[in-house]
Amino acid sequence: MNIHIGCAYTIGKSWKNYDATPTAVLEKIPLIGKIIKINQKRFPRELIYGDITRKLLSPKNEAQNIFCSHVLEHLSNDEMKNALNNIYQMLKPNGCFRLIVPNLENRVKKYIDDKDANNFIEKLGMGQKNINNNIFSKIKSLFGNTKHLWMYDYDSLSLELRKVGFINIRNCNFGDSQIEVFSEIEEKNRFIDDNGMPEICIECTK
Repeated sequence: MNIHIGCAYTIGKSWKNYDATPTAVLEKIPLIGKIIKINQKRFPRELIYGDITRKLLSPKNEAQNIFCSHVLEHLSNDEMKNALNNIYQMLKPNGCFRLIVPNLENRVKKYIDDKDANNFIEKLGMGQKNINNNIFSKIKSLFGNTKHLWMYDYDSLSLELRKVGFINIRNCNFGDSQIEVFSEIEEKNRFIDDNGMPEICIECTK
C-alpha cells in the first residue's frame, strides 16, 4: 500500500491519494458541488478526504511507502507532531517516507543578502498582504488552508523525525529514489523554490 498525503491535483495510479481540503468534500456533494467553485479547477475524483493530523489513513504497519509534499508547513507545530506519529504507525517496518517542506534557512539567507523584508514575509507564506474584503476571498481563505503555520530547516525537521523513531534520515533529490512508484507523484518543481534553491527534501525509513 502506498499513501500520498496532501495530494491536491497530483494523483498516482499506484497510490491512495489523500487531502484534507474541505473544498474537495464540497465538490462531491450533488448540486452544491456543481454550483460552488472555489479554485480555478476542481479536484480529481480519485482524491480521498483524509486528515493525517486526526487519524491514521491506513491500518498500522500496512503502508510500504508514504509521500508528503508541502503539507507540514500548513500545520501547527503540534499538528505536525501528530502527523509524523501517525505516519510512523502506518508504515511497515523498513517502509519508506519521503517528504518536502519549504526551506527556512535559504529564505533567511536570501533576506540577509537582499534586505527585502516584504519579499521575505511573502516567501515565508506566513503573512497576509491583502484584506479579505469580499465574500469570495473570505470563503477561499476559509477553505483553502494556504497559509504557512510553521517553518523548518533540515536540522529541526530531522530532529522531529528522530523523536518519532524514523531512521536512515537523509537529504533526497527529485528522482533519486530506488522505489519506482515515487516517480508517479514526485514533481521536480516541488523540490526547489522560486530561485532554484533546494527545499528541505528528506527520505527516511521506519
